[in-house]
Amino acid sequence: MSSDEQKILTKPEPDYIACDKCHLSPLCSPVTVGAHAYDFTGKMVNRRHYFKRGEMIFKQGDKAELIFAISAGSLKLTAHVKDNDRVIDFRIPGELIDVCSLNEGSYAYSAQALEDIYLCEIGKETLNDIASQIPEVQGRLMKVVSQELINIQKSSMLMHGNINSEEKIAAFILNLAWRYKNSGYSYTRFKLSMTRTDIADFLGLSKETVIRLFKKLQNSKLIQIEGKSIRINSVDALQHFVGIKLISS
Repeated sequence: MSSDEQKILTKPEPDYIACDKCHLSPLCSPVTVGAHAYDFTGKMVNRRHYFKRGEMIFKQGDKAELIFAISAGSLKLTAHVKDNDRVIDFRIPGELIDVCSLNEGSYAYSAQALEDIYLCEIGKETLNDIASQIPEVQGRLMKVVSQELINIQKSSMLMHGNINSEEKIAAFILNLAWRYKNSGYSYTRFKLSMTRTDIADFLGLSKETVIRLFKKLQNSKLIQIEGKSIRINSVDALQHFVGIKLISS
């Protein structure tokens, strides 16, 4: 087999997030109890579980036994509302899924891989058992949940303010940029793994409107679309357009 053929057959290494940038990292770090340090990661975390593009991670109503952290890739969250499945959010590397519902018996939404994805999984029962015995783990867990709630609140405030359709698209881009920055990735150039249809569903717009407004923002020199990638030409200009200062230069 030639070297070129080998390159084609060899799957590229995923762009894994650095562990210290993952929102789950406080729970994965060793815990000091007295004079001893304990590492519970092996007991709690199943690292980098692979799912194929389009595969369901879990479905709405399934028994909620796991919390997930995205190690590489991205996914979308959907909920069945009035006989339709609606896109309610997206998740990118470093972000968590279902950490805010530790005591819920079932998942309130479905999660589907937008691309090949790797997830770290942590059992809720195991986490709760360890947290109930080790005060430091309990404190770390509360900190993780609190931070996740703050992140969700910030995203919600940005995305659901009193803004027009063009500002919604700009706010959507800015929101992703802020989240990529928090995860240690480039926030001026990143991949849009979701389809225009998914974006339209999430924002409550038509697909045609989303396509038109992306082009309008590009013609205004605020962004540059390159296939599935997007480049923000000026974060400050985009923030001025949306009317919010979310990212500090």
